[in-house]
Formats: sequence, structure tokens, C-alpha cells
Amino acid sequence: MIRKFGWIASLLIVAMFAWSAFSAEQASGAAANEYVGDNEKKCALCHKDQVAEWKKWPMATSYDTAKKDKTFEEKCVRCHVTGYGEPGGFVSMEKTPKLANVQCEACHGPAKEHLAVPLKDVEKKRSTMKKPTEANCKACHNKDSPHYKEFKFADAVKALEAHKPKKK
Repeated sequence: MIRKFGWIASLLIVAMFAWSAFSAEQASGAAANEYVGDNEKKCALCHKDQVAEWKKWPMATSYDTAKKDKTFEEKCVRCHVTGYGEPGGFVSMEKTPKLANVQCEACHGPAKEHLAVPLKDVEKKRSTMKKPTEANCKACHNKDSPHYKEFKFADAVKALEAHKPKKK
């Protein structure tokens, strides 16, 4: 009889640990939203003009450009890819090639949830993506970069005017 209760108690303890780990993952958002990459195929389905603009920017080829630089080091990777060091983000060219370069999600956040929302629910779609902030840009455009040039957020916003979706 004691063995039976010990077995049940052990099972309950394991279940509690599993549930707490699951809850922590859900609270962090790690399982809920992930990077999907490949914006030329996924984002361009609805945001064709924005992706066309992005393709003109150096960010669209930032990983390849950086690899050609003789000073490129591992610490440089995070600013030349999407989601480096974040759950579901870039790991390596072998494991996550669809997240190479600075793509839509580098500025707007992971898009798995965004893609799952029905097209007709425009407000919910908008709520799943973040609006880039100055801090978001300065995570890479800062004096730690060996190629630093003074960064002015207001100038960047003006330069990105053609990137903004047109109001319908």
C-alpha cells in the first residue's frame, strides 16, 4: 500500500515540475511566437512593396557582406542576422539559413503569431507585430560596431518612408 502511494506521489511531483516548466515557457512567450524568416516568401505575400524596398537596403544582404569583411567575428553575427540569441532566432547558416540577413522580424519581432491570424482580422494582425523603436535600431547602430557612423533615429524614419504600408 505504501509503495502504491509512493508511486502516485512521485508521479504527482514529476507532473508538477513538468507543468511549471511548461508554464514558464508559455509566460516567456518562447513557445507562442517564433521567428519564421524567409520574408521574400512569407512577408511578401501581403507586404510586397515593403519587401521590395527592403531588398534595396544593405540589410537585405548584411550577412554576406559581413562575411566578406576580413574583420568579421562571431560577435558581429547578431547584427547581421535575425533573432540571434533569442528563442527561435538565428543559430547558424547550417541550422537556420532562413534567418540570415537583417529581415522584417529583426525590426518587427517574431512573426509566427502574425502569420496565424486570419487576414480579415486586421487589428489583431497589427497587434502581433511591434513597431520599431530607437532602442531597437541602436542595439546594432552603436559605437560597439567597428563600422559605426553617427545614427539619428529621425533620419532613419524619414529614409524608411517608402517602406511604410499605404493606408487604404
